[in-house]
Amino acid sequence: MTTAPDFDSFAQSYDRRESQVVWTRLVSDLETPVSAMLKLARDGHYCFLLESVEGGAVRGRYSMIGVRPDLIWRTRDGKAEINRQARHDPSGPFTPCEGSPLQSLRALLEESRIALSHDLPPMSAGLFGYMGYDMVRLMERLPVPNPDPLGLPDAIMMRPTVICIFDSVKDEVTLVTPVFPDQASTARAAYARACERLESVMDGLDRPLDQLAPALRSVGERPARQSSQAPRRPPRIGAPGRAPRIAVMRPARAGARRVWARRPMRYNRWIVVPPRGAQTGPIP
Repeated sequence: MTTAPDFDSFAQSYDRRESQVVWTRLVSDLETPVSAMLKLARDGHYCFLLESVEGGAVRGRYSMIGVRPDLIWRTRDGKAEINRQARHDPSGPFTPCEGSPLQSLRALLEESRIALSHDLPPMSAGLFGYMGYDMVRLMERLPVPNPDPLGLPDAIMMRPTVICIFDSVKDEVTLVTPVFPDQASTARAAYARACERLESVMDGLDRPLDQLAPALRSVGERPARQSSQAPRRPPRIGAPGRAPRIAVMRPARAGARRVWARRPMRYNRWIVVPPRGAQTGPIP
């Protein structure tokens, strides 16, 4: 594996207490963002796949995968908290942040800032996540919010330790890992750990997808039925892994056709479609 920068350049920046990244590049002839996501995020609780889209219809140049965050920041009801042990335990502990959520987020953005090399994609490091609509309540006075049955945070930000960037123009994958100065670690040890993170991701990408079959089946795929088993009625709406479909059934009577519509709802229903030019009315 060829990594950049070399150790001497890395050590000089590390001794100056500068945050930086270590990266390597791979050829993406046989890998896609979706297959890479299935391989890298199989055991991860905090991960993402982002596709760039231009104009809402045309796919852009880059696809990004982030895994294994070292910290997770979140806010709810005007209070922010952070988990700096996310690499070992993503579920916690979360400790309260000082100041308002926006102040703590600004401080975290400044802490995570890295000057990237000119030949790296612009999303090679940083914070990734979402901000919900209710974040506007930190800047405006609004009426009482609607009920929140899901109980999700108003915003979550994570800082991945490895980012996998697909470049559809160059047909290559760039693996990037950030390194932040640590007084308890030498430059040699920090560089070695960064290379280990990259090698771990490369090993994950080399794993064939057929090893993921049990995990995919648990998401919704089922093994094929034996021919001796009687066919079953199609599953109810909302069954995982089943896409909605419409099938034309036997006509209820001459001049009409009956359509079985499976919609993404909690119920099924019949839709009767009259032929063209026919007078509409109840059909038994």
